[in-house]
Amino acid sequence: MSGLEALSDSELLARWRAGDRAAGATLVERHLESIVRFFMSKVGSDSDDLVQATFLGLLDGALDRLRAEGGFRSFLFGIARNKLLEHLRNTIRDRERFDPQHATLAGLDPSASAAIDAHGQNKLLLAALRRLPLDTQLMLELHYWENMRVREIAVALDMPPSTIKTRMRRGRARLDEEMRALARSREALETTLRGLDGWAQELRRELDGEG
Repeated sequence: MSGLEALSDSELLARWRAGDRAAGATLVERHLESIVRFFMSKVGSDSDDLVQATFLGLLDGALDRLRAEGGFRSFLFGIARNKLLEHLRNTIRDRERFDPQHATLAGLDPSASAAIDAHGQNKLLLAALRRLPLDTQLMLELHYWENMRVREIAVALDMPPSTIKTRMRRGRARLDEEMRALARSREALETTLRGLDGWAQELRRELDGEG
């Protein structure tokens, strides 16, 4: 392990802000896959610019914005969420009424889901996620795909942990409903739901605990 790779995210960020490009490259490489995944499932081909904007956003502001209870990843995904919301507001007509707690990606652009590169049960899951309120979609994805705890998600979305817990419970139930409505065959539905069993068990354990 090189010297830079042994450093924490916060240490790499501090060096990058001080002008160390190698530290910045190491930090970006460490989290690039997660941020690409975050945007690809939502905006498809528009993701490249948003990924770049997210990492450049790390150079703005002060290190004290990194809250101890959330850590660097919450800080990074908080930037990603803000970039996503800004992008969506700029692509819809009614910017003033856009509310990520209620608006869905499927509702904002019904044709966009066809452009997402996915197959079989993954395509069904992604389509169902896009029919959830945007912030609920983000909560579930950050929890299941990025293994983030409730408190980390709360920091990223700037909401109380209790709110995250409640909405994730409702969101998981709504996700099942949407997949049942979208499934073209019983086999596709059952395969996807079986894959989600582990998700549900993990979610119940965390939501029943401290988060």
